[in-house]
Amino acid sequence: MSKETRFCSNCGAEIDVKAKICPKCGVEQVPIVEKVSSLWYLVPLFLGIIGGLIAWFVNKDRNPRKARNFLIFGLIWTIVGIVIMWIAWAFLVVAFFTAFGGTV
Repeated sequence: MSKETRFCSNCGAEIDVKAKICPKCGVEQVPIVEKVSSLWYLVPLFLGIIGGLIAWFVNKDRNPRKARNFLIFGLIWTIVGIVIMWIAWAFLVVAFFTAFGGTV
């Protein structure tokens, strides 16, 4: 058995590692899920949605569920950053107008 093949879960035939259905018996195969490091969460943490897309693209074939979580984390982290910037901007505007005697 080479690195690019595995055995069918039903009949034991040697099949391609990416095969979804065994060509010999026709049984659907359970996908192989590889372990992906949680350090990938640092990419969307620092790069936001772009980092989430990068982490998803790199890991989507190895562990689709965790890759989706990287993408969701990047999206949520980007939204949180935008909300924090809006709040900071609102405080800055209020502080500017009150410092110079104006009204908001």
